[in-house]
Amino acid sequence: MLTLSALLAAARHPTAPAVTDGTGTLDWAEFIARVAGAAAQLREAGVRGGDCVALWLPNSADYLAMIFACARLGVLAIHVNTRFRAAEVGSLLSRSQAGVLVTQWGFGPVDFPAILASIPQQDRLTLRLVIGRHLPSGIAGVAGLAVRGLAPGGEATPDAATPDAPCLTFTTSGTTSGPKLVLHAQRSIAGHAAEVMRAMGTDRPGSALLSAVPLCGTFGNAAAMAAVAGGAHIVCMDRFDGSDAVRLIRQHGITHAVGGDDMLARIVEAADGQRFTTLRVFGFAAFGAAAPATAATAAAIGLEPCGVYGSSEMQALFAVSHGANRLRSGGRPVCPGAEISIRDPETGETVPSGQSGELCFRAPSRFLGYLGDDAATARATTADGFFRSGDLGHVDGDGFVYEARLGDTLRLGGFMVNPEEIEGFIVTLPGVAGAQVVAAHGGADAVPVAFVTARPDARLDEAELLARCRQQIARFKVPARIVIVEAFPTTDSPNGTKIQRARLREMANALLRETTV
Repeated sequence: MLTLSALLAAARHPTAPAVTDGTGTLDWAEFIARVAGAAAQLREAGVRGGDCVALWLPNSADYLAMIFACARLGVLAIHVNTRFRAAEVGSLLSRSQAGVLVTQWGFGPVDFPAILASIPQQDRLTLRLVIGRHLPSGIAGVAGLAVRGLAPGGEATPDAATPDAPCLTFTTSGTTSGPKLVLHAQRSIAGHAAEVMRAMGTDRPGSALLSAVPLCGTFGNAAAMAAVAGGAHIVCMDRFDGSDAVRLIRQHGITHAVGGDDMLARIVEAADGQRFTTLRVFGFAAFGAAAPATAATAAAIGLEPCGVYGSSEMQALFAVSHGANRLRSGGRPVCPGAEISIRDPETGETVPSGQSGELCFRAPSRFLGYLGDDAATARATTADGFFRSGDLGHVDGDGFVYEARLGDTLRLGGFMVNPEEIEGFIVTLPGVAGAQVVAAHGGADAVPVAFVTARPDARLDEAELLARCRQQIARFKVPARIVIVEAFPTTDSPNGTKIQRARLREMANALLRETTV
């Protein structure tokens, strides 16, 4: 399956449930008709192959249909995070030159019309049409059109999908001028979906995916595409809530889910100890030091967690952990032809077997490049075609182990230390709920600084925590400071809530400057 059209055509059982959202359930025949209607509407609006259409929607049948409609027309879909606001949305519209924006009015948490109206005119010069549900006739001088739904009379729009056509963009961290646009071809998206389907079994009878991670990011998108490839039932959540997730898992017999460890923790809390009986795989990405403990608790109540690894450039679910290493980040690539290379991050040379270095990958799921940024593409790609992940890791059997982001790795006392080593110890101390450790510069050398949150009703004391560290871990790992905070600074990405470690480093450096003054 080398195009999204071929992926959709492979969906089985026309009368089986395909997509459920807040408006109801579509079977596969009805969903395919919804895709045809969306493609016909875009074509009638003057959209042609090579154009860009921005998709700014919560998870829904409409969103999934527009993804396949754009692919059918050979159109580049610009995925816009629903958490983005005027500056970020304006940047994407300006850089992509999108002529059409598909969105949703009346989506409770986000006032899309107000945000769109506040985008400077110069950032939306090419925008001529907005399509969506509950849509006014126009907004901020841009024409509005209600989403059609099913194609009238089952009309078919000619299929212009080709394997090498640019298909979609995800966003990933960029410079202050805005996020980078990660460009993929239909071949990489459709082919990867088929590989994930085989690795995770979304083609098994009765498969159902809880689509809770936003479709605008690679994590949610890769899972949904694998579900389509296998003809699985996709149950959409337009916003995540732990109690709602528990209800949907039990109501629809969910077999597959993905999410960050924070999402997994909220489902565990809402389950209140009651076991799950239908889950086969919950692929989780570890964003915090408490992830192993969360995964172990989730496993005890039948959520079947397993560590996964991916990136916007190589796609999410690039690798899945198995067996004894099931709860560890990294794993075995889902594509049998994927290549792993461990390289010195400074020289680019391959490191000796058994050593850690920068994880570099080459596989069919690799991105085409960063849209409009050839320099960034060159920096992220080796001369022999491997993607430089910016992650520290090592090879393990026929897979690999992810250790840390290279920027987060600490060089302490002449040793390279994963901050999770220190965090993992600190969270075992009485009263500590969470810990984050970053490097700060105290004079000539880097030193670790820890930020911790307290358990309910616990009273933490920095001096006592430091004393316990000095007693039980290596001297060079003992933090220069342990700072007690109410909460860690976070940012919402398409793939989950992430802790702002760069902000913690700024705070740590400021604290050390104050101490030495």
